[in-house]
Amino acid sequence: MKKTVSAAIGSTNFIIDEDAYARLDSYLAAFRAKLHAGADTQEVMTDLENRIAELATAKLGGENRVITLSLIDEIISSIGMPDGTSYHRESQEAASETAKSEPVVHKFFRDRDHRSIGGVCSGLAAYFNLDVTLVRVAFILLFFLGCTTGFWIYIVLWIIAPCANTPTEKCQLRGIEPTYENLSKFTTSK
Repeated sequence: MKKTVSAAIGSTNFIIDEDAYARLDSYLAAFRAKLHAGADTQEVMTDLENRIAELATAKLGGENRVITLSLIDEIISSIGMPDGTSYHRESQEAASETAKSEPVVHKFFRDRDHRSIGGVCSGLAAYFNLDVTLVRVAFILLFFLGCTTGFWIYIVLWIIAPCANTPTEKCQLRGIEPTYENLSKFTTSK
């Protein structure tokens, strides 16, 4: 018989085996220790916990199952460490197989970092991997060619599209995997 604990990972509550909890706790401590001193450590750690919660929720499905040591090991091997090494010295093939099995989330957000007005054009440019100037010129041409379609599309997208505020959302906007290296590109120093 194993003991379980109730733990909040990110902002989600889970029931987790005691040994899995100890492994996750030591992984988070090791991850924090390897962070660069210049990075916003708390924001990166919050994003890391949120990513762990997302992966655990996806693996468990909608059921109230217990997070086991094998699930924690699988999640840890897919995320890795900040310097690109794996937490456990597993083979690179197993780590890459786990990383390939998880699809990269690609969502549309408004991009506040590169906005001129509302961030719609910069969000569309980042989502479709286009030059932001090209998207802005397309909207201006649609507006000045007599059809106000471009204006109304911009307004509707401004209203319904959320802003990419966190580094994870900024990775999802660009369709890149939320690894430490990618998250640190969007971490703001305060």
